[in-house]
Amino acid sequence: MPRRYTLGKRGDAMAATRDRILRATLRLYRDVGVAAATVPAIAAAADVAPATVRNHFPTPADLASAAAEALLLDLRMPDASIFRGAGSLAERMDRLLHELVDFFERSNDWWQVREADRAAGDQWSAPEVSYYESMGRLIAEAIAPIDDPAIVAIVGSVLVQAYFPARATGRSPDEARELVRSLLVPWLEGRLAARAP
Repeated sequence: MPRRYTLGKRGDAMAATRDRILRATLRLYRDVGVAAATVPAIAAAADVAPATVRNHFPTPADLASAAAEALLLDLRMPDASIFRGAGSLAERMDRLLHELVDFFERSNDWWQVREADRAAGDQWSAPEVSYYESMGRLIAEAIAPIDDPAIVAIVGSVLVQAYFPARATGRSPDEARELVRSLLVPWLEGRLAARAP
């Protein structure tokens, strides 16, 4: 019988190196911007050879996607577990708004990095698509049993287009969240009631 091979300590070392590269990448993205986070700069910041960076992440897009995924984990992007035990649409929307507002506040500095990236090569365009797909699934779960992609899109748009301007005018996160809730929950409950036989 052939012996099973496991990476063991070597695998742990590879994972640690990968993590170090990702942490260095995120530091550089924040400090100097995505465009300036070149492979040589990342390698120097992670204390590895440039070939090691390329071995773990063959293309800049691979690195940008992995960095975006690591960032979302660090920022604790909400997932469907936030709805456990929530029965009504209003309860689910309250949880969604609470968790997303907290997430928005935690990630505020990173939106500036993202906007700078758009102008400098748009390395995060693919991860951004994945982010918005995750947001859409989260909103769809919150508004179930309403099953309409247009309503999901409207909720996402209203949430962003009402929350951030409210914050920009000096409202606290809680005040801005309540404003968004006052727009969305009655409208969604009306949509739900209209579906009842």
